[in-house]
Amino acid sequence: MNSDFSLLEALVPDVLKILRQRYLVLEQISLNAPIGRRSVAQHLGLSERNVRTETEYLKKLGLIEIKSFGMFLTEKGEKTLQDAAPVIDRLFNAGETELKLAKRLGIERTIIVPGNSDLQDRVYQEMGEALSSALNLLLPLGQSIVTVLGGLALAKSAKYLSPHLGDNRQLEFVPGRGALGENVLTQSNTIVQEMAARTSGTYKTLYLPEQVSSSAYKSLIREDSISDLLQDISQSDAVIHGIGLAQEMAQRRGYNSIKLSELREKGAITECFGCFFDDNGKIVDRITQVGLQFENLKKIPHIFAFACGARKAKAIKAYMPNAPRQTWLITDEGASDKILKRK
Repeated sequence: MNSDFSLLEALVPDVLKILRQRYLVLEQISLNAPIGRRSVAQHLGLSERNVRTETEYLKKLGLIEIKSFGMFLTEKGEKTLQDAAPVIDRLFNAGETELKLAKRLGIERTIIVPGNSDLQDRVYQEMGEALSSALNLLLPLGQSIVTVLGGLALAKSAKYLSPHLGDNRQLEFVPGRGALGENVLTQSNTIVQEMAARTSGTYKTLYLPEQVSSSAYKSLIREDSISDLLQDISQSDAVIHGIGLAQEMAQRRGYNSIKLSELREKGAITECFGCFFDDNGKIVDRITQVGLQFENLKKIPHIFAFACGARKAKAIKAYMPNAPRQTWLITDEGASDKILKRK
């Protein structure tokens, strides 16, 4: 982002978020006209009230018409949208490789930081700073709930969130799953505490085993404290999750040698949200977990998949056929080059 826009953002902290949001509203109307406010809101993960405010303003500017059968762009609106496209790409750092990777994976956006985390620990600082910038861009001012799942990459990067992310925001970080019984530093309970401390936010914890029986799950979700946490998760403004390697995640969950062998035979490549996926994106195994359920992910406005290193390339590719369209992947050159077969 150039210095002029950096100064503008410093003076009017929400200006880039508003700019991007209005551009996306115009884009949705252009693509789907005539279209109603409710459909625009559903496509963008915004509230109908938010969309109503934006569309009334766009109408005053002469960019759209609002009729009983739906909204459509005026000639001025179409030209504005066309002229804004390269500016939006430049502002939000969507480089050619990032656009290509996002198109390949079928998601909204990718952010690629330099290096390969398999070889360079400094990549985690770049990843954390990229996540911080993305959250600052997309999260509204005021109150927001951010659901976080654990993992080594997130654990190493969380301390690089900018304290300014909390400016004019009341952020609440909640764990998206229980504990795996592993190194406490990589668990979501620990990561939400780190993120809250960095941004002057608040946090909640979930000190329960992630993997439970179906009967235990039904009993646990009736507990008041857990029910309240699950309610927060369902109302999240953003989710940040890792993408795990199937065998590693299964071992961390205590799979014995027989179950590990069965998982290999099923062709499991990656794991997310308690689901194991093969290289075609098909779920081949699943555990019952307390926390964010895979099926509810599409309801979350902003989703950040956080995975880096060349060794994660196959796992990223295996998961992405299931990723909601609004997913942003934050990764490094090690993974992206391998996915795009640049090396």
